[in-house]
Amino acid sequence: MLVVGMILVLAACNMKENETSSDSTEPVQEENNENKVEYELLFHLDSIPPEVGTSISIVQDEKLYTTWAEIFGFESVPPVDFEKEEVLFVTGYSDGCGREIEEIEKDGDTLVITLNYPENIRSEKDIACTEIALDNTYVVKMKKTDTTKGKLIDINRTTYEEDSTVQEKLH
Repeated sequence: MLVVGMILVLAACNMKENETSSDSTEPVQEENNENKVEYELLFHLDSIPPEVGTSISIVQDEKLYTTWAEIFGFESVPPVDFEKEEVLFVTGYSDGCGREIEEIEKDGDTLVITLNYPENIRSEKDIACTEIALDNTYVVKMKKTDTTKGKLIDINRTTYEEDSTVQEKLH
C-alpha cells in the first residue's frame, strides 16, 4: 500500500500541464516550484532584427519598451504596468523544428529561460529536424523578478547565453 501511494505521489509530481503557445495570452503557471516565474507570452516571432542577434533583455521602462517594439515591428504594443511588471525579450536561433519557452525560473539573481521543441514535436518518438537556423523572438510579460543576469538554454542543454546582463532601464 505504501509503495502504491509513493508511486501515485511521484506520478502526480511528474505530470504538468503545458499551456505555452504562440497564441496564448493566459499566464503560464507551474505548480510546486517556488523558483518558477509566472509569465504571459505576448509574442513568439519568427524573426530577429539584424541589430539584435542572440540576446536576453529585461525591459523595465516604458520608453525603452516602445523603442524595442519599434525595432521588432510590433503592430500593436501590449500595455505593461512598469511599476509591477517587466518585459523579457529573448532572441535566438533553432533548428528546423523550432523552439518554444518551456519554463522560466529564478536562480538567485539569474533568470534561466529554457527552450524546448513545440509540444506536437515533443510527442514524437524520433525527432528529425533540419539543420536550417530559424529565427525566434519571445516577448514575455512578467512580474518584476529583481534578476540581474540571464541564462538561455535549450532542451539539449546547449547554453546559448550565460551570465548575460539583463536589467535595462533608461534614466
